[in-house]
Amino acid sequence: MMSTTPKTSPRLSLGLLHFAMVAALLAPVVGAPATAHAADDALIPRLHGMLSDWQTPRVRALLTPLLAEDPDDIDLRFVEGRLLFFEGRYADALKVLDAVLAELGDRTPPVMRQFRDEVATTHDTLKSFDEFVSPDGRFRIRYTGRDKLVVPFALEVLQKTDAVLAEDFAWRPEGQVVVEIYPEIRFLAAVSPLTEEEIETSGTIALCKYNRLMFTSPRALVRGYGWRDTLAHEFVHYYLTRKSENTVPIWLHEGIAKFQESRWRTAPGESLDPPQEDLLARSLKADKLITFDQMHPSMAKLPSQEAAGLAFAQVHTVIDFLHDRSGYEGINRLIAELRGGKQMDAALRAVYGFDLDGLWRVWKRAMAGAGLKTYPGLVQRSLEFRRPGDPEDPAAEPEPEYATIEEKKVKDHAHLGELLRARSRFEAALIQYRKAMIIGGDANPMIQNGAASAMLELGKFADVPATLQRVSTYYPGFVNTHLNLGEALMKLGRDAEAAAAFDLAVGINPFHPRPHQALIDLYTRLGRTDEAARARKTLELMQ
Repeated sequence: MMSTTPKTSPRLSLGLLHFAMVAALLAPVVGAPATAHAADDALIPRLHGMLSDWQTPRVRALLTPLLAEDPDDIDLRFVEGRLLFFEGRYADALKVLDAVLAELGDRTPPVMRQFRDEVATTHDTLKSFDEFVSPDGRFRIRYTGRDKLVVPFALEVLQKTDAVLAEDFAWRPEGQVVVEIYPEIRFLAAVSPLTEEEIETSGTIALCKYNRLMFTSPRALVRGYGWRDTLAHEFVHYYLTRKSENTVPIWLHEGIAKFQESRWRTAPGESLDPPQEDLLARSLKADKLITFDQMHPSMAKLPSQEAAGLAFAQVHTVIDFLHDRSGYEGINRLIAELRGGKQMDAALRAVYGFDLDGLWRVWKRAMAGAGLKTYPGLVQRSLEFRRPGDPEDPAAEPEPEYATIEEKKVKDHAHLGELLRARSRFEAALIQYRKAMIIGGDANPMIQNGAASAMLELGKFADVPATLQRVSTYYPGFVNTHLNLGEALMKLGRDAEAAAAFDLAVGINPFHPRPHQALIDLYTRLGRTDEAARARKTLELMQ
């Protein structure tokens, strides 16, 4: 997810600064002595503009000889401070900026002081983090504490995403990619324009901003989340910003990122998950959609997680619609038209033959005939963040979600089932769960997983896959479903399927030890020795 600031059309934020400050930033320093580059009035604004478009390798190539020629030039040194920040070198950036401000003294423009302070906040927030640099130098991953065990899995996603995006976009950004893993949402709030309240309201857990990928560790959420696709999603934003030179509006940015977020593991055009399809189908029928304008300046500013989910479902299907018409060739042509200076209406007409209003109309018509389904019994679930001081026990089951059960009789049977299971009375518990399912159906993850847990204790392994079939489809992000399914499949000797289930659990909550324990044995039996070694190493890091 990205936040944006308008220029001639909605585009990405210019670093840490508000749009009103940009003019001050791009101008040479007021009152500074004349320098050798004074005759080139466009030089400093051009360098700052390139930085704001994340063209850091180009700026570095231009700036290095200029600084070698005139290392005391105050304008060039401020550009260097910004460049170092966008390269992720916060301590070096702060050192340069402090020297610039000390020299300017009272002549320092307020925008420069604000930028320096925000760089300092980022530096102070992250200075204790550790780093891992990939063997090829492509990725610099920052983390702290237990998030060390996430790093190998994150690197796998990044490398696979890098390969497929380079193919899809027929282009690969130069330079090192900085990735930061935050243990709590307060870190994301500290280093971005978002408040903790906005993060929780919208469910924003990751950003691609300031030329780096920023995502919240799954341990910051009660039930984890699909962090691997989220990381890939942010990497798509990185590609788009660099390739387009910061000319892609937010709805298109988010649409392409959502469409591409699963590319590291599957073919393009993966269908919407049932919760998103259900939400989009109901919203289309009620004609209560999120407009492109409402998506600006950021999905993170939408009023609820449901509104954000709807917006993502919409733009995902918009890009799916465009991809069906002209494939990646059309998407890349659209990006090229925008990078070349065309406004969105003109760019769309040049590639697809309709403007933005026309796209909205033909997309809605296509969706009306797409046969989108609603899912009876499906409950829209929100991300639940850990509170400061909450104990971290990755293996502990979260509290039952009785609020997701509307009928009193269903809730009573489910509650009794939970109580009996807690007392190891598994047969009696299963009877209660089955009564709840007879009345309430087979689409509540709490009830079905309670029943599956009881079945596992009773040795009824063959009954588990059918019991979890619907909830595994309805709620792919519910980790207990994959854990219970993995246990049953492993007992049934279906090793490849069991490994896939436990791997999905790792992609939601990598801090739970059970998937890694199971995967050591499963991968070994399947001959996947490298993955077995990784699972063993992950368990060691948990000790």
